[in-house]
Amino acid sequence: MTFKSRERKSMEGDKPKSRSEARLDSTSSRVLGILLPAVYVAILLVFCFIYKVWPTPELVAVCFLIYAAYNKWTRRFVRDWIPLILIFLSYEAMDTVVGHISTSNMQQPINAIARAELQLFGSLPTLVLQQSFRSPLLDFLSAFFYSLHFIAPVVFAFLLWKYSPKNYQGFLIAFAIGTYTALITFLLYPVAPPWYAFNTLYNLKYPISSPQVVRVLLQMDKQDFGSPFYKTIFDYVESNPFAAFPSLHAMYPWIISLYTLKIKKTRGLPILLFPAAVWFGAVYLGEHYVIDIMGGAVYGTCAFFLTERLIPIVRTRWHTYRTAQKSTEQ
Repeated sequence: MTFKSRERKSMEGDKPKSRSEARLDSTSSRVLGILLPAVYVAILLVFCFIYKVWPTPELVAVCFLIYAAYNKWTRRFVRDWIPLILIFLSYEAMDTVVGHISTSNMQQPINAIARAELQLFGSLPTLVLQQSFRSPLLDFLSAFFYSLHFIAPVVFAFLLWKYSPKNYQGFLIAFAIGTYTALITFLLYPVAPPWYAFNTLYNLKYPISSPQVVRVLLQMDKQDFGSPFYKTIFDYVESNPFAAFPSLHAMYPWIISLYTLKIKKTRGLPILLFPAAVWFGAVYLGEHYVIDIMGGAVYGTCAFFLTERLIPIVRTRWHTYRTAQKSTEQ
């Protein structure tokens, strides 16, 4: 091959790609960027199914890390997501300690919240739902939405991180405020859930003669799954059984809804179906009182208000103060 022929071949190789070829490469890249996390999710689901466990937030976050790494966002992802992972890990660690303290301090499971529930509604809403509307369909739907407790905030956080970074930071702060204030409440005021307080199988010290609240999730283990699926999850995740008030299952979906409404305005109204489904499931399954749900919504609203209204005002006034102080020093 002569020098000219080699040069001509080299020039042909350097010729820019056509529009169709560039579009094909872009499509292939997007498909691969989705395929890699999808493979990880499939492996994770198989692992969880075989060993009867539920994926923790950290494992879900790894899926998004794979996606970010493929798109060369690794450094930004790690920098932005370390605080969220630390919130989950620190909560799990501290909740274990709080759980031991709450267990030792628990005196009467049927406390003021349980009595207020009875006075407010005339009967226990959980008992009414279980006795009047119990069905396999409601069991599975309630269990599904209830099980999204930690997964939904991680998925929503990723969507904010990718499409609305400014709101991602706000969501992170509100999530932390809500989580830690709830943790402090668990320590100061432990509350037994309905399945414990109104079931002599668990409440041996203060048995009751009224109808029993069923812990539907554990009953599903025996009747539907034939294996201790939810029991394994509770043994691994639920280190504090007396953390009913406020309900984190109510708080997290509500914070997600508030930020969705902030961004999408009226177009985001369908998101309200999500917290409604989780709240219904929490009461129906016997995991929370209605007052727990109300408390979780109030805590979430306060966390959102502090993040979006009060903290910006404090930041602005502090910046103004510092600027004025520097000008006087000069």
